[in-house]
Amino acid sequence: MTGTGPSKKDFADLINSLVGYHVVNDKILDGILEDAKKSYHRQGLDGFFEYIRRLTGVPLGNKEMKELMDTVIGAGRPEQALTGLVDREWISEEQARRIGEGLGTVPEKKARGKGKKKKRSR
Repeated sequence: MTGTGPSKKDFADLINSLVGYHVVNDKILDGILEDAKKSYHRQGLDGFFEYIRRLTGVPLGNKEMKELMDTVIGAGRPEQALTGLVDREWISEEQARRIGEGLGTVPEKKARGKGKKKKRSR
């Protein structure tokens, strides 16, 4: 997949590096994607969300899952998606940085009222 973004193997490697040990490979990801697609075709978005909850153990309701999905899809670029997830406190800045490194991108920095203060020159 040249020029189209990370491959399934790249994504599997990223997941494994974030978890800290080997949990998935590109073949397992193929199976996950196929099962997710089947769940969506059988039961719509609610079925897809239920499959993701069973797979990950994430305790989010359908409304929260939809907000998460809309945040990522609506972002346009991976770094904007990571920034949106950090802003909503769904992932930490450290997690976003590690994911960004794995994807070869960096979350966008936003000026915030909290956190590290930047020196102003006057």
